[in-house]
Amino acid sequence: MMITRFSALFVLMGSLLGGFPAVARAADCQYDVKPVPVFTGTVSRITGDGVLFADGRDVVMPESLLPFVRLANEVKVHGLVSLDGRKIWVLALYDRDRLVCPSALDVRKGAYPGSPAYDVIEHQGGGSP
Repeated sequence: MMITRFSALFVLMGSLLGGFPAVARAADCQYDVKPVPVFTGTVSRITGDGVLFADGRDVVMPESLLPFVRLANEVKVHGLVSLDGRKIWVLALYDRDRLVCPSALDVRKGAYPGSPAYDVIEHQGGGSP
């Protein structure tokens, strides 16, 4: 009986504190991304700020979208491409046929590392971020 209570409490606390990220939580899109270009590629590597497509394009994405991509699988994203065509900043992606946007927490954090807006943030104190 005590083990059952402890296990239930452990699972409840873990889920409340975000300790079990095994299930990716999709966010409803609060903006229309359909006018933004669509890019498709095969994931060849997970990087610090997103993924790398097999064709060499660097794909920068918010943390909450990373659980929806898998190595060696094709991914379809809505995003902006750099002028040289080598980097894509993801605004949303498709999980099967369902459009997935960044979580509200990622959106509230503002610009994510690697995004164009992140590079222009002025940090307090003049030190590095």
